[in-house]
Amino acid sequence: MREWRPEPGYDPLETAEEVRRWVCRDRARRYYRFRETRFYGGCATADAVGCNLDCAYCYVNYPRRHPWERRWRFYSPEEVARRLARMRGEVVRVSGCEPTLCRGHLVRLIGACERAMPERRFVLETNGTLLGADRSFVRELADFENLHVRVCLKGCDPESFARITNADPGGFELQLRCLRYLMGEGVSFHPALPDLFEREEVERLVERLGELGIPPGALEVEPVTFYEHVEREMRRRGLA
Repeated sequence: MREWRPEPGYDPLETAEEVRRWVCRDRARRYYRFRETRFYGGCATADAVGCNLDCAYCYVNYPRRHPWERRWRFYSPEEVARRLARMRGEVVRVSGCEPTLCRGHLVRLIGACERAMPERRFVLETNGTLLGADRSFVRELADFENLHVRVCLKGCDPESFARITNADPGGFELQLRCLRYLMGEGVSFHPALPDLFEREEVERLVERLGELGIPPGALEVEPVTFYEHVEREMRRRGLA
C-alpha cells in the first residue's frame, strides 16, 4: 500500500508544500478525529491530518502516512470550533499531525474559538518549522489573547534532529528560530522535547535555549509511548 515517506534528507518546507495539496482546501482542513483528553487538566482536542516531518517516534500512524485518503473529512474553521465548544475542558487544542500546514484555516479557527469560548485557552501544538520560516505567520498569531504555543522540538541539535526526523539537519534551526520569533512577538509558548536523548544532549539544548533567553524550567520533557508501529519504525532506522 502506498505510504507517505519522504526521501532521507528532505527539506521540511518542501514536504509542507507537498502535503498541503492533500490536507488544505481553501479555508477548510482535514481532521481525523475530535476527542476529549486529560492533557492540560482536561481539554477538547481536534487532531489534524498530515505533517511535513517524518518523526520515528510519532504516535500518529495511518493519518500521517495516508493524508490523501477520502475518509479524512474537510472541516471549515467554524465547524471545528463548534465541535470543540461542545466538548468539556478548560482548554481547546489542535494536535495530531501539523496544524500550521493550513495557515488561513488555523488563523480563522483560533479567532472562531476566541469568539465562541473567550474563557478557554487555545493550545497550538506544532513542530515550529513553518513558523520559523515566516515571521509574519507568528505576527498573525500574536493578535490572539488566549493562544499558547507548544513547540515540539525533534532533537537537541541538528544531528539528533536529523536522526529522529530523517530530514535535513537545517530544520533544527527553523525550530529554534520559531522560538525566537514567538518570544520576540510576545506570544505565550514553551518548548517540549521527547524523552529520547542522553543527558549530555539535553544539557546542550538547555544551553542553546538559555542563549535565546528561555529558562531551563520552561523545557517540557515529554514521555514517549512505544506503540508497536513506533518500535517498528525506530528499529527500521537503527534507533532501537
